[in-house]
Amino acid sequence: MTYLWASGVLISYERQDRRRDVHDGPDDTRLEEELRELAARLEPVPDRLVQSALDAYAWRTIDAELAELAFDSLADQDAAALVRGQQQERLLSFRAAGLTIEVEVTAAGPARRLIGQLVPPRRAEVEIRHRDEVVTVATDEFGRFTADRIPSGPVSLRLGPTPGEGRSAVVTEWIPI
Repeated sequence: MTYLWASGVLISYERQDRRRDVHDGPDDTRLEEELRELAARLEPVPDRLVQSALDAYAWRTIDAELAELAFDSLADQDAAALVRGQQQERLLSFRAAGLTIEVEVTAAGPARRLIGQLVPPRRAEVEIRHRDEVVTVATDEFGRFTADRIPSGPVSLRLGPTPGEGRSAVVTEWIPI
């Protein structure tokens, strides 16, 4: 029997699966829905707190320019490509003012390999942010970079500001790989 104290109410439930890292069973989903409903009823989140959280989230990249996804081969593949089989490589292109970030994503077992290039070429520190950590790689004089063993899932790239050039940091939107 497991007990949970929420908003002054003691809730007890019995778990069928004793593993702590498994949270996708129908019982877990039902329990989560019940807890959400209970919390919303007993202690609703004030509207001004929700708005403050949204405002704070918008400021997270205030010092960086957003590079928007301009091309994704997964989304832009034609019907003929579907006949040939599953695509092994994925091409992504992000654009910001005066900069394009080209990335090729290749599956390497459960991980991914990223090969990228900045256009126009420049030296930069590229942070590859994902759920587990941040991997930092440097571009060469041609703006190329490579990163191996990146876990599958959502990632975002962040290029640090260029010293002496007055450029701000550039951040891509999060995209699943």
